[in-house]
Amino acid sequence: MRWNEINVKQSLRSLSTEALDNLSGDSLIRRWLRRASLGLAVALSTLQEGCYAAHYLTQQAGGQLHLLRIRRHVSEVMADPKTSEELRRRLEVVMQARQFGIEQLGLRGGAEFSRYVDPGGPVAYNLTVAPKHALQVRSFRFPLVGRVPYLGFFDLQDAKKESKRFADAGFDVYLRPVGAYSTLGYLISPIYRSMLSDFGDAGEVRAVETILHEMAHSTVFLPGASDLNESFATMVGNQGAAEFYRSRGDITQSERVFAIAAEGLRDQKEFSSWLAPQLERLTRFYRRAAEVKLPSKQLIEQREVIFQEISQSYRQAFPQGRRYKRLAEGPINNALMLSFAVYHESSGLQEALMALCDGNLARYVSLYREARGRSDGADWLRQLAKLQRRTVP
Repeated sequence: MRWNEINVKQSLRSLSTEALDNLSGDSLIRRWLRRASLGLAVALSTLQEGCYAAHYLTQQAGGQLHLLRIRRHVSEVMADPKTSEELRRRLEVVMQARQFGIEQLGLRGGAEFSRYVDPGGPVAYNLTVAPKHALQVRSFRFPLVGRVPYLGFFDLQDAKKESKRFADAGFDVYLRPVGAYSTLGYLISPIYRSMLSDFGDAGEVRAVETILHEMAHSTVFLPGASDLNESFATMVGNQGAAEFYRSRGDITQSERVFAIAAEGLRDQKEFSSWLAPQLERLTRFYRRAAEVKLPSKQLIEQREVIFQEISQSYRQAFPQGRRYKRLAEGPINNALMLSFAVYHESSGLQEALMALCDGNLARYVSLYREARGRSDGADWLRQLAKLQRRTVP
C-alpha cells in the first residue's frame, strides 16, 4: 500500500500547489488551516453515506500540513554538509530514476518528487475493512476519487481507534504503515525517507521501484478504480526499475542491481500467481455458505481452517523467498487478503495491456494517460485487456 490520497484530496482541495509550496512559519500555517477548514466544509457537503465526519477530514488536513512544513528541496538536502554520504548517494540515484521516468517512460515531471521529507517514522497508516462473511472490501466513497478500498490516517492512535471501532462492530480489519504516497498532482509529492529503504543494493532497487510507482500515481489516476490504479503503478515500478538499470550500460553495479530488480519482478509475478487461487477459494467458500445459509459460528470455524491452509500453502510456496509475516504466521482474515489483492492484481489484465503495447513500458503509460482522459477509462482498459486475451492462443 503505498498511497493515502483521500486525505490530501478531501482535506486540501482548496489550497493551491503554488501557495502550499511557499508555506513557512506558524502564522502562515494557521492562515492556510483556516482556508483548509473552508475546503473541508465544501467537501463535507457532498460526502455520501459511509464516509467519515468532519473530525476525520480535519485530522488528515493537519497531518498533511505538518508534512508540508518540514519538507526541503532535494538539492538543499544533498548540499547540506550534515547529510550523510549514504543518504546523498541514495538521493542521487533516486533523482536519476525520476529523470528516467520523465524522459523515457512519459511520467509526470515538474516539481513532483523534488522535495524531501523525513517524518521520523511511517508517513501514514491505512486501514482495510471487510465483512467476515464475504471476500468484499468495505469501500469508502468520496468526491473526486470515487470509491476507495481503505482509509488513511496520519496519526497511529487515530488509526487504532477506528480499527477497534470497526472490529467491535464485527468486521475484519487490517492496519498497516504507509511508507509513501502520491498526492496525485493536487500538491507537490515529496520523496519520503521511508521510500529510500536501507542503504544496500536491494534497498536501492526498492527505492527506485517506489519512486517510479509513486510517479505513476501522480501521472494517472482513474477515479473509483483502485485495483487498476495500484496494479498499474506496481507494473510501472517493477518493470521500470529493471529498465532503468538496464539503461545504465555495462557498469558493474548497474548489472548487479538490475539482476536484483529482475528477480523482484519475477517474485512479484510468482506471488500474484499464488494469490489468485487463494482468493478464488475464499470466494467460492463464501458464495456456497450464503447459498446454504451456513450459520455464522460454523462459517467462522470453517474459514479459520481455510486460513490455516492458506498460511501453510504460502510457507511451502515461498520457504526462502518473499516473506509476508502475517501470511506465513497469521492471523489471516478477509481484510488482510483483500489488501494484498489491491496491490497484486492477478487477473492478467496488466499483462494483457502490456502485451497490447508490445511490451513497451512508455507506450503502456501512454495508454493509461489516454484512459485518464475518457469518462469510461477504467471500463475501456478492461475491455481492451479482454480483447487482447482473446487474440492470444
